[in-house]
Amino acid sequence: MKNRYKKCKVCSSSVYRVNEKYNLVKCTSCELVFCDFQYGLEDFKACYDKLYNYENPQYKKHSITEFNQINSGVVRLGYNRKTIINRYVKKSSKVLEIGSGIGLVGYYLTNIAKISRYTGIEIDEQSHLKAVQLGVNSQNGDFRMMSAIDGAFDIVMMWEVLEHIQEIEELFTLVNDKLNKGGLFIASVPNYNKRKNFKTPEDELFQSGPPIHLNFFTKESLSNTLTRNGFEILRLKEKKFPYFNKSLNYIISSLKSLVGNYHGSTLYIVARKL
Repeated sequence: MKNRYKKCKVCSSSVYRVNEKYNLVKCTSCELVFCDFQYGLEDFKACYDKLYNYENPQYKKHSITEFNQINSGVVRLGYNRKTIINRYVKKSSKVLEIGSGIGLVGYYLTNIAKISRYTGIEIDEQSHLKAVQLGVNSQNGDFRMMSAIDGAFDIVMMWEVLEHIQEIEELFTLVNDKLNKGGLFIASVPNYNKRKNFKTPEDELFQSGPPIHLNFFTKESLSNTLTRNGFEILRLKEKKFPYFNKSLNYIISSLKSLVGNYHGSTLYIVARKL
């Protein structure tokens, strides 16, 4: 039987049940929605091994497709991620990426953006080894490994990773320790409100449920989480348009986005350590 959170894991305020199917609760203060089950490190390692390394894995795009593309000289970051990196990351920046996967961002930073001081941390061993094959400076472990890395960083980034982290307060304690004063935290997360685009049962998430995704962010809860942990929000953006495809639903969703009646799939945030 797994332990459960009795209070908000970010601000210790009271919580109430919002989703029985996925054991989700919502904080009455910071508004974070999260799974109240508490998983162990071995649970996560087994989960990501299955996601990345089993036959026809769920994360095939990351574990196989992107790796093969990089080996063939194709590096696809996506418009929003690339825009943020090109604006905020300088050639002189010392960058730490948590949840660096097979090394997509690390490869771009070191080989295209020509950042000389990059370190990635990846919990899945096989993904870490692929990053090493690509020449990326990768270390195998969970986010706590950052405490063993010498020196401070100008930027800590997490692309589609924060939603996976159970111990958010511990994470940001370590991030604050590793960031220089005025350093940047850059991240993207799925938008919890994107479920509002669909006329389906309220307990459907339209993203992975626990134990893959454990935290479910809106603009408000993401901003509250960062400000509570000592950051000033510089940029908080919702992906405006749906991902392109040749369907009627894409056309309808795009039209809705133009009139402000569409919830984008992803949130992007840039925050400065105070």
